[in-house]
Parts: sequence; C-alpha cells; structure tokens
Amino acid sequence: MKISKLQERDSCLALVFLILIFWLFWRVDWLVFAAMSALLLGMVWPGAMRPFAVFWFGLARMLGNVMSRVLLTVVWLALVVPVGLARRMLGKDAMRLKEWRSGDDSVFVARDHKYGPEDLQNPY
Repeated sequence: MKISKLQERDSCLALVFLILIFWLFWRVDWLVFAAMSALLLGMVWPGAMRPFAVFWFGLARMLGNVMSRVLLTVVWLALVVPVGLARRMLGKDAMRLKEWRSGDDSVFVARDHKYGPEDLQNPY
C-alpha cells in the first residue's frame, strides 16, 4: 500500500485523537504524555508513523468495502423490494412477461411515428 507524507501526518493526528479518547475514558496520566509524544514525533519525523498509517488506511479501506455493501443492501431492502412487491400485488407487468409466455406473437410495441421538426423543438 502506497502511503504519502500527507497520509502519514493525518494518521499521526488520528493516533493522537484516539489516545486522547482513551484518556477520556480511563483517565490515565501517561496517555496524555503518549499523545504529546506521538504528536511531536509526527511533526518532527512523519515517516515514523508509516506503520500506523498502513494499518489505519487499510482498516479504513476494509470498513469502506464492508459498509458500502451493507448500505446498498439496506437501500435495496428498504426501497426496491417494497416497490416490486407492491407492483406485483397491484398486478402491474411493465415487462409484459405474461404475454411472452402465453403466445408466439411478438410483444414489442410497434412505434410507427414519423419524426418531424416539431419533435426536435421540445424533445423532452
């Protein structure tokens, strides 16, 4: 994974933020010293944060892959499935599948329209 200098600095700030959040929960004084040390190290030598940056951005990529699939599944189940079930209960058949199965004739709609200049004036 290619990590830039900007990502090393960002991951340093994320590490400091995480350490300070842990300090809020546990109130251990050495965590403040660790946060200050990490911040100073990240400002002086950002390359020292490369291992944490690889971990941090790898975790972000993994969570992004998982959550995108979860969110798309939720949207599918919340929007598409109820609309499809409602259309099925109302007897709608937009693709005319029943006609495809019932006979040998074509179910395509014949569109014998000759286009003229008025069709190009207001195409929508």
